[in-house]
Amino acid sequence: MARRLAAIVFLAVLFTSVSGVHAQFGWINEACDSVVTDFKRNNCYPEPFLAPDRAAVRMPFVIMVQNGWRLENTLGDHYFDEVTGQLTNAGQNKIYWILNLAPKQHRTIFVQRTKSDAVNQQRMEMVQSLAAAYAPEGTIPRVEATREVLVAWPADRVDQISRAFQASAPEPRLPAITTTKSSSSAGSSSSGM
Repeated sequence: MARRLAAIVFLAVLFTSVSGVHAQFGWINEACDSVVTDFKRNNCYPEPFLAPDRAAVRMPFVIMVQNGWRLENTLGDHYFDEVTGQLTNAGQNKIYWILNLAPKQHRTIFVQRTKSDAVNQQRMEMVQSLAAAYAPEGTIPRVEATREVLVAWPADRVDQISRAFQASAPEPRLPAITTTKSSSSAGSSSSGM
């Protein structure tokens, strides 16, 4: 056993000391490096893969949050007057809210595009000028056009539906109190005589 170990050590020293032999047997160094790399990988196994796995799990939620804020910050058709094309009071309030009260990372204003390029241009200019007036000191508001369809109703229509629902609701009242004597109490009093 000792002779075998001595022969292995001798061959290892021989291969590492001779440069010509070293070049011929480079695969031995690659194999040793591979064993060392595999050993290190096995000992720290889950750690290198945790961050990419967590990022992959969170990505759908990040996309959902971004889409939600895009819809929340979109100025649709009902924020513009149908006749004049100007922003309504609700549209002006929405711009103020986006630029001053929304979380800082979500302060982008999105303007819903229409079929007419002239109307799109007019809306963008109007929103940009009002956004510059409403933006906090030292900030440049971001205004972008979007093709997302904002499914919403004008506030006056929502108010009309809410008032009609409240008007049609019945008056709240408690049921009348009824007192009934149980038959068991009547039977026990007659049996006691």
